[in-house]
Amino acid sequence: MKKVFSVIIALMFCLNIKAQTSLTEAVNFIANDDQDSKFELFEALDRGQCVFMYFFFSDASTSTVFDPCVAEAYHHYDDNQKEVFFVGVAPGDDSLTVNNWKNTYNVDFPVIHALAKGGTNAHDICSAYGVEWFSTAVLIAPDRKILIDNIWPINSSQQLIDEFEAAMATIDVAEIKDNEYSIYPNPASAEINITSQLNGEADVRIYDMSGRCVKESRISNINNATINISDLDKGVYLVNVNGKVEKLVVE
Repeated sequence: MKKVFSVIIALMFCLNIKAQTSLTEAVNFIANDDQDSKFELFEALDRGQCVFMYFFFSDASTSTVFDPCVAEAYHHYDDNQKEVFFVGVAPGDDSLTVNNWKNTYNVDFPVIHALAKGGTNAHDICSAYGVEWFSTAVLIAPDRKILIDNIWPINSSQQLIDEFEAAMATIDVAEIKDNEYSIYPNPASAEINITSQLNGEADVRIYDMSGRCVKESRISNINNATINISDLDKGVYLVNVNGKVEKLVVE
């Protein structure tokens, strides 16, 4: 069966058929990845990162061309530590073939395969996104909108990075307009102030770039609040205030 898929994929590559999803907004899913760790799409997006979903077969004929480019782009974004979080969906693979694939390309991002235990499996994720052709590459913004539904073919890692950067530049502008609060000082070392033209309570969560929530607070008035960050290590963080995200540098 997998050989048949490979033949079909090779034909697609020769004909330059474009792989894509027809969705304009992301569909959430919760799944166990190849390491039996829970992955939830919207949780990753809520940290303020874009999510790159790579739908692939590890033995597809396109893999020898596409996969090294994806791996290099993954390392460019510091192995999921920067603006883009990579996750794989491999409906034709199991934990062994995924592990071999990861070792081949020296990557360690979560991959949801066909035999994943618990949560949504790879086949159901493909169905939810309407993905029928492989490899398919999709970039999703933190607000759940699909920024790129069609990266085909992937000729180089630089092409992939350039497409990411161009797409993310559009949401950077949108987020500035949409943000209903501001944080200062930034960079900061001891505390940050949050101000807004709005009033009322707000939930504030601060994430490090690995996606771990390092501080959580409920403030009584978003119009004027102060949060102590003296216990945070130096580095880059993402501050989520009622779903709106801003980058914070702690020095």
